[in-house]
Amino acid sequence: MMSLCDLHAHTTASDGSYTPEELVRYAKEKGLGAVAVTDHDTIDGLERAVREGQRIGQRVIPGIEITTGLEGCEIHMVGLFLRFQELAFQDRVAKLAKTRDVRNERMVQKLIDLGFRISFDDLKRFEGSVLTKAHIGQLLVERGYAPDVPAAMNTSLRRGGVAYIERETPTPKEAASLIHEAGGLAFVAHTNQIDKADRDHSCAICRQALQMGADGLETRYCEFDDDWRSRTEAIAREFSCLRSGGSDFHGAYKQSLDLMTGYGDLEVPYAFVEAMEARLSANV
Repeated sequence: MMSLCDLHAHTTASDGSYTPEELVRYAKEKGLGAVAVTDHDTIDGLERAVREGQRIGQRVIPGIEITTGLEGCEIHMVGLFLRFQELAFQDRVAKLAKTRDVRNERMVQKLIDLGFRISFDDLKRFEGSVLTKAHIGQLLVERGYAPDVPAAMNTSLRRGGVAYIERETPTPKEAASLIHEAGGLAFVAHTNQIDKADRDHSCAICRQALQMGADGLETRYCEFDDDWRSRTEAIAREFSCLRSGGSDFHGAYKQSLDLMTGYGDLEVPYAFVEAMEARLSANV
């Protein structure tokens, strides 16, 4: 049986419902060869996840998911194999998290001004996590404004939505440089989400990110159809770059999406990890 991994998963350090320890234990239960913890713009859960992995014998790859911008689109960059203990890296990541917090606080204020029945007091339960749109979406669900978190994020909180606020973000080049400085590898995540209205434009932006220093892209992702799998594989061959993939697991915040299998048909081979390790060894 092929050994599998999941290289894109979230914890309570950002917008997942599993603590770092719970995620690692769940990965062990699922039989994963490796799991990467890739919280949004934060590394706060990594030490706990790595420690739990060492305790129970589950391989944990320290990671992060950084939001970047280019041509009016959001491009998410996943960093893997990070030396997250380095203080300079921790300081730069803390600044990223602050820009996210400021933007999302402004979105909450905009919702309040529009008459939505939410308040800043509602956010207190998320203290200790990087504030994300998913947290705001959860509040909207609880107040009856949306049936679930994805629906909230795709209406009021999406680009062009009534509460959307543009965020100051680094470029893909800057994010890749930050990841490389911490000894990691940078990957373009979920290319299908870059420009949901134009697949060709999404692919063009992905190519630009690779030209700017990304080491590879996700060729396996929970939302990919056959066309997206084909497109990302073609780009990987074109650039002779590394491949990654994952479920984008958020626990209870993404119903019916599971670690390792995504929506049921996801398979990310452990060979992807071995190729990354070979690249890192060659770079030493």
